[in-house]
Amino acid sequence: MSIANKLYISQINNWVGDIEENGKKVISEYKKAVANNCDLIIFPEMTICGYPCDDLWQKKYFIKKCQNKVLEIANNTISNKCSIILGSPTIDHYNKKDIFYNSAIFLSNGEVKKIFNKRNLPNYGVFDEKRYFEPAQFLSNIEYNQQTIAVIVCEDMWERKNILLLKEQILDFLIVINSSPYSIDKHQNRLQVAKQIATTINKPLVYVNQIGGQDSLIFDGSSFVIDKNGEIILQMKSFAEDYAIIDIIKNIDNQNLSENRNQSELIINNYVNNFTIDQEDQIYSACIVGLRDYVYKNGFKKVILGMSGGIDSALVATMACDALGSENVELYALPTRFNSDQSIIDATACAKNLNIDLNIISIDSLFSSMQEITNEVFKKNSNSDKKNIALAQENIQSRIRGNFLMAISNANNSLLLSTGNKSELACGYATIYGDMCGGYNPIKDLYKTQIYKLAKWRNLKVPSISNLSKKNVIPNNIIIKAPSAELRENQKDSDSLPEYDILDQILYCLIEEEKSISEIVNQGFSSDVVKKIASLFYNSEYKRRQAVIGPKISSMSFDKDRRYPISSKFKY
Repeated sequence: MSIANKLYISQINNWVGDIEENGKKVISEYKKAVANNCDLIIFPEMTICGYPCDDLWQKKYFIKKCQNKVLEIANNTISNKCSIILGSPTIDHYNKKDIFYNSAIFLSNGEVKKIFNKRNLPNYGVFDEKRYFEPAQFLSNIEYNQQTIAVIVCEDMWERKNILLLKEQILDFLIVINSSPYSIDKHQNRLQVAKQIATTINKPLVYVNQIGGQDSLIFDGSSFVIDKNGEIILQMKSFAEDYAIIDIIKNIDNQNLSENRNQSELIINNYVNNFTIDQEDQIYSACIVGLRDYVYKNGFKKVILGMSGGIDSALVATMACDALGSENVELYALPTRFNSDQSIIDATACAKNLNIDLNIISIDSLFSSMQEITNEVFKKNSNSDKKNIALAQENIQSRIRGNFLMAISNANNSLLLSTGNKSELACGYATIYGDMCGGYNPIKDLYKTQIYKLAKWRNLKVPSISNLSKKNVIPNNIIIKAPSAELRENQKDSDSLPEYDILDQILYCLIEEEKSISEIVNQGFSSDVVKKIASLFYNSEYKRRQAVIGPKISSMSFDKDRRYPISSKFKY
């Protein structure tokens, strides 16, 4: 009898709710595994339905469709030695009640041989699994071709009690299937935990993760295999579909490297035992994947955005070209009297570098008309405040642009991209129904200081997943000039906000670290500045609640991570 040691690891990009196409992708990958004489193919968590499905998981008929697709896939294993491990929601019946589980399913010889239910259901940050599933009461394993294989699901790996339970079992290796979303430093944390597990149980660990964007979540893949000594013997690609074939027994015995991607030809994987991360590359790639998948998975082919000549719109335009190709990106400059000639020159130069013709359309006459009309209204209202009137009229420009771009978006069936960064959204330095218009914002979770770093990085390097093979696309003047909304004469961001290197440090303390004002002041920041920023931050909750979604990059994004009341007296 053969030993199940030749594993095919399939790192796929599935679509939430597309049970049929996800199933086809599984079968296609399975055929490759069979052709390569593999013993077992392993897919990520929730392979069949995608992750997360949110309240789709509450529909019994949805889960039954998933289970039927699993049975259909199992038929492919009838005449093949290669078995399958995949993820799917499942239903069990107990005491006349339907119970839903997040499961890993082992398919072999045309049957469901074993179901491994997730034991630890995450209910923090972006996760809400306790709303949908029941936890398993114990861990289990399966005997397969003279080997004992333990299978756990995602969060189960992060629970110390599970590792102690696995240590007591007689195993040959451990498989972990995952839908683990990206955030900064997440992969290093996974590797650290996985290494600790492998060395504790003294067995190899196979970690399989999905890739792709699902609304605000980005899955980076980055699947890997670690031997019993805690050494990485296989590291797969990040932010791209990938597969690898590894003879896990051979790697245990003599540390030979994996058969990987090239029709079972042995190659040396550059990441193995020397895995280094270019953080800007990771962040930028996450933004590209999030944008690309949001566009395609929602039925769009093209995007549009407004180009101001500033760094935010320049970076978003570049990301859009990297994600979709320049031919699928339209750029519009919509100046008024307050936009400098240099801004239009910079926007035009950036568009040219991106191989796009910039559409320049003045909205100054519309702005003047709106000013005249609103002035008549303001004169009749005795409660109007001069300062508020000035601000309201400034924002008319942004709202005209938002209306114009939304009209083009509707007419062309293209997705409008918003271009506000995390620093601005945190402080409310954005115009609701103006520059906040759009369907997706690829830089929503990036502070202004990160925007500058990424712009400089992108001018020097081309991401491996890019559709634009050009460097130096963002003009240097855009990077070095003082940022401005250009809604009034000689306006600069620093008129209303502290310098971004200070602002972003304070915001990081408020948002990611959730520190109080006194704690932040004790770190050496000015009390008056911290109080001002905290006030802006908490008073802008209503704007953020209405902002478009964007990719989660940090440990505390403004989408699913952070859930604060809009109406609240507790501010500081």
